[in-house]
Formats: sequence, structure tokens, C-alpha cells
Amino acid sequence: MRKILTTLVAISTLSISLYGYSQIDRVKDMQSMETAMSEIQKGILYNNKKLVLEGIENLRKASVNVEIAPKDSMDFSVRFAKRQSENIRMYAEKIKKNIQDDHKHGATKNYTKVLNECISCHNKIRKWN
Repeated sequence: MRKILTTLVAISTLSISLYGYSQIDRVKDMQSMETAMSEIQKGILYNNKKLVLEGIENLRKASVNVEIAPKDSMDFSVRFAKRQSENIRMYAEKIKKNIQDDHKHGATKNYTKVLNECISCHNKIRKWN
């Protein structure tokens, strides 16, 4: 019985470590995304293209890594989070194009869309209500 229990604990620990993307990694990426969003917002408010573009690049880098571990085979949260991450990068590219074309209202509109993607993911994954 003791061997079985030890084996189960070892297997579960190993499988968690093999996943490779921990809660700590996710928190760091979320904090990076939050900082990037602040940079973008500040750049839009202060009419600073360089700050907006830096924020977009930081947002793209952080959003590529975001993953969640599936709880079971019927857990659709993983696909949902991946789609939200892709949408965030798509809208970030639109902000970049808007800023480069001096369409600040379009950039602001797409910034809001990025923020909505973040909020909808937090609603579903983190169970905000």
C-alpha cells in the first residue's frame, strides 16, 4: 500500500512538473500584460507613439505564453484562453496600425477591445461574477 501511494504521489508530481507552465509563470505573464496595457493607455493619453508601440510589443510577448492547465478532457477553458490570447494579439496589431496611421480614436477603440478580451477571459477562467 505504501509503495502504491508513493508511486501515485511521484507520478502526479512528475506530471505537474512536466506541464512546464506553472501558476507562478502565469502570474508573471499576467503582470506583464497588465503593465503593457498601462503603457499602451499612457501612450495613447500622452500622444506618445513610442510608448504605445513598446506596450504593444510587451503585450504580444506576454500573451504568447499564456496557458492554463486542463482540469479534465472536457475542459474547454484551455481553448477559450488560447483564443482570447490570439484575439489580444490581433487587436494589439490593430492598435499598432492605428497609431502608425495617426488614427487615435481607432487605437482607443481597439485598446478597449483588448481590455474586453482580458475581462471576458477572467470572467470565464477565474469565475468573476
